[in-house]
Amino acid sequence: MRPEILTLIYSLILCLVCTVVSSGVSVCSTDGMSIRGGEYSLSNGSNVGSELLYHCPDGYYPYPKRMHRCLGHNRWSPSPSRRGSECRVMTCPDPSELRNGEVSPGLLRYVVGDQTTYECHDGYAFAGSASRVCQSNGKWSGDTPICDHGSGHCRDPGVPPGAKRNGNMLDIGDRVTYECSLGLMLLGSKERICLEGGDWSGTEPVCYSKNYYDTPEEVSKYFSTSLENRLAISGLDDNTDGQQVQRSIQMRQGGKLHIYIALDNSGSISRDNFTVAKNCVTALINQISFFEVIPRYGILSFASEVNEIVDIFSPSSHSDMVLQNLNNVTYGKLNGTGSNLSKVFKKIHEKMAVFKERNELEDTQQAIIMFTDGKTNMGGSAEPTVIRIRNLMEEIHGKDWQKYLDIYVFGVGAEMNEEEINKLVSKKSSEKHFYKLRDDTKLTSLFKMIIDESNSVNLCGLSWDRDGDDSTTSKRQEYPWVVTISVLVGNEHSSCMGALVTPRFVLTAAHCFREKQIDMIKVKVSDQEDMTLEQKPIIHPEYDVFKKKDKGVSEFYDYDVALLKLNSDVKRSKYIRPICIPCTVSSIRASGLHTSTTCKAQEEFLLNQNSVPARFMSEWKGQMYEKDVQIKLKEKRESCIKDAEEAEGIKNYKEAVTKNFLCTGGTDDKVEDIACKGDSGGALYLKNLKRRIQVGVISWGVKDLCMGNNIPKPLSTATTRDYHINLFRMQKFLKEHLGEKKNETNYEPLKFVD
Repeated sequence: MRPEILTLIYSLILCLVCTVVSSGVSVCSTDGMSIRGGEYSLSNGSNVGSELLYHCPDGYYPYPKRMHRCLGHNRWSPSPSRRGSECRVMTCPDPSELRNGEVSPGLLRYVVGDQTTYECHDGYAFAGSASRVCQSNGKWSGDTPICDHGSGHCRDPGVPPGAKRNGNMLDIGDRVTYECSLGLMLLGSKERICLEGGDWSGTEPVCYSKNYYDTPEEVSKYFSTSLENRLAISGLDDNTDGQQVQRSIQMRQGGKLHIYIALDNSGSISRDNFTVAKNCVTALINQISFFEVIPRYGILSFASEVNEIVDIFSPSSHSDMVLQNLNNVTYGKLNGTGSNLSKVFKKIHEKMAVFKERNELEDTQQAIIMFTDGKTNMGGSAEPTVIRIRNLMEEIHGKDWQKYLDIYVFGVGAEMNEEEINKLVSKKSSEKHFYKLRDDTKLTSLFKMIIDESNSVNLCGLSWDRDGDDSTTSKRQEYPWVVTISVLVGNEHSSCMGALVTPRFVLTAAHCFREKQIDMIKVKVSDQEDMTLEQKPIIHPEYDVFKKKDKGVSEFYDYDVALLKLNSDVKRSKYIRPICIPCTVSSIRASGLHTSTTCKAQEEFLLNQNSVPARFMSEWKGQMYEKDVQIKLKEKRESCIKDAEEAEGIKNYKEAVTKNFLCTGGTDDKVEDIACKGDSGGALYLKNLKRRIQVGVISWGVKDLCMGNNIPKPLSTATTRDYHINLFRMQKFLKEHLGEKKNETNYEPLKFVD
C-alpha cells in the first residue's frame, strides 16, 4: 500500500478517536446543571454512574428533580429541564378540612412559616394542637386538630392536612378511609377500624408531598424512645411518668429477640448510600449490645439476589461476630443492578417459618429493619410476602400478633418510592415505622445516639464515651458511678474514692476510716450536694490493719472494704448510676451470660487470662482521668505480688498479699498507669465489655509515685505494684449488706447468684 494512503488511514483513525473522546463517551458535562438558589455535589465526578445531587437552603427544595445520574455520552437521567433547576419554597398540605370546626386563615397555599389556628363549633370538644406552623420539612407542627362530639364509641379520628375522609360512624367495627389531594401521597393507614377498646386500628394517616422529610429529632422521638427499656427486660410496658411513650423494639420479660437487618445494594443505591446504611447498622448493634437482651441477628444485603451476611441460625449471630462479618461487606452489585424487595422478605419469611416448625417463636419478638429507597423492578411488590409474614405471626400469637412484629424502613438514596415502602412497614397506633431524612448522611450520627440513656438508668455499669464532647456533663457520663469521699479527723483532712453500687450504698476501702474518732464524712456524687450517711461506715469484720505486725507486715490490708449507707437513695440519671459488681443477676446479664451462671463461672469468664485489661478513675486537680492497667493472674501473678517486698514495712510478701488481692502495675506487658494516694477505695473495673463491672477495690501500693510529680498520670516502674481487694472473694460481706433482707424494705436490694 502506498505510503500516502497509509498516512491518510492513520489520520482518519486518529480523528475518529479524538471525536469519540471529545464527545464524552465516559463522562457527563456539568454545563447548564447549576441550580438557582442552591448548589450541587457529584458522587463520582463526571464519570458514568456519578450522581449529581442538588442542595437547597433550609425551607426550600430542588425543582423539578433532586438528582440526575450520568449515563455517559454526555447524557443525564432524567434529562435536565430546559428551564433549568431552582430551589423552591417548601409548602405544607392544605389544613382547611376540620369537621365541625373552623380554620384560619384560609389561604390558597401554605408555605414555611405560615401559622394556622383552630376552634370547634359549640357542643364539640377540641383535641390536638390549637395552633400549628408550617415547618421547613413540609410538615405542620403539633398534632392534628379534632372536634369530637363524644357520642361515638371511638373518638373522632380527625382529618389530617391534605386529606379527605370517607365515613362518619364511630361505633365498634365502623370504618373510615382516607385519600390525599392531587400531588400528595398517603403514608400510614388508608383504612382504620373502631376497636372495642375505643382506639382506632392502624396508625394515623398523613398526606405529604414528595419533598417532605423527617427531622433527626422526629426519628429519635419515634424510634429510640424507650428502646433501652425494652432491651433491659424490666418494667417494659410501664411508664413511671404516666405519659404515653413511643415504642420501638419491644421486649417482654423472659422473651427473646430476633432482629433481621437488610441493606439495599441495588443499582439505585450509591456507594455513599450503602456506606451510610452499613455504618448505621454498626452503630445500632453497638448500642443494643450494651443491654441485657442478647438478640439473634440475621443480616442481609440485596439487589437482584439476596446475600446472607449473617445467618440468624448461626452461633455467630450475636453482636461481636455480626460486626466482624458486617465490616467485611463491601459495596458492589449482586448479580446485576436490579432490585428485588420481595426476595429479601421471602428469605426472612423462610427463616421465621423454620423457627415456627421448631416451636421457637412463641415468646420471640421479631424486628425487621431495612435500609432501602423502596424501588423494585424484579419479583413484583413485596407486599404479598409481608402479608404472609403477618399471617405467620397471627397463627402463633392470635389477635396479639402485632405486639410481636415490627417492620421499620429507613429511607436511603436521593429518591424513594415512599408509597411502596408504606405498604411494607408496621402500622401501629401512635407509632411510626418509616423514616426519611433530608440528608441520609445524618443517619450515622443519629444511630450513634439512638438510645437515650436517661431512660435506662436502672441498668448498672452503663458508660458512654461521647467522642468530641469534652464538657463536664458529657464526661460525667463516662464514669457515672464515681463518688468522692472526704474524711475529717480533727484538723486533718483525707480523701478517698468510692463507687456507687446501688442507689443507697457506696463501696470503698476500709482503711479510709481507720481512725476511731472521725469528725465528719462527706460523700459527693456528681454535682449533687454532699450526701449524709444513715450510719457509721460498715467495715468488713475481718479487716485488721495490725493483724500481722509480728509477721513482718507493719500494715495489713486484707479485707480492706467498707460500705457507706446513704441517708436516702441518690436519684439515678444518665450522669449518676451504679456500677455492676460481681455475682449479681445484673452483672451476669451485663457480662452477656445466662442468668443460671454461677459466681464461680462468672469469675472464670471475666478473669480467664494471664493478663486482663482493667481501668480505674483518678482525680487530679479537680479533673477525672481514666487509668489503664493489667490484672496479673495465673503464671504472672507470682512475680507481681512478690514485688510487695519493695514496699516499706513488708518483709514477707506471702504474708502481706493473700489470695484476696488482685495485682496490677509494673512493666511486664507494657508500662502501666499507677494509683495515687487519693485513689484508694475506687473501683477497679473491666472495660473490655460493653458494661463496666467492678472486680476490685483499690487498696494499697508499693510506692506513691504521684508525690512531687506534677502530672495527672504517672507511669509505673518495674517494681511499683498496686493491690486491690478481689470482690469475688468478698461475696459473703456484700450479700449480707446489699442483698435481700427479710426486715429491710427501705432500699432496693441486689439479687446475688450462688
